[in-house]
Amino acid sequence: MRLYTVQERAAAAGADPDVVLIKEGFCWPALVIPVLWLLYRWQWLGLGAYLVASGLLSGLVYLVGLDKLSAGLLSLLFSLLVAALANDWRRWRLSARGYDVVGVVAGGNLDRAEENYFRQRLMPAEAEEPAAAEAGRGDPLPASRLTPFATPFDPV
Repeated sequence: MRLYTVQERAAAAGADPDVVLIKEGFCWPALVIPVLWLLYRWQWLGLGAYLVASGLLSGLVYLVGLDKLSAGLLSLLFSLLVAALANDWRRWRLSARGYDVVGVVAGGNLDRAEENYFRQRLMPAEAEEPAAAEAGRGDPLPASRLTPFATPFDPV
């Protein structure tokens, strides 16, 4: 399961708020095609910083006179850093535009995470309690044969 950060911007009275879910962790498109990813996500400041940092890195490689293998490894490390921070930059940009972090939700993919978030948001807590009681979730779990502690994977 993946974790997604939920950011929301309050809307005008009577309108629905804007909600954006951003995956936690590594961003593969930012690793493979960082310039296109930055353009697609409207990360103008990030694009400028990326281009300046790439230029400085290239200049450093040229001035120091690194061999091609070392220059390639340095470039790979820079690309990995960009991909590791890409979703955090996106969250930062949304925060600057007035989006507040309202929670974290789990899901196998973005659609599942959205479904889980809106199901939690739209269902009142009172409606979930009787359903949990009927399902027997309030009962303690039986102990496992393999361990003296109860686990959620034990048969009932």
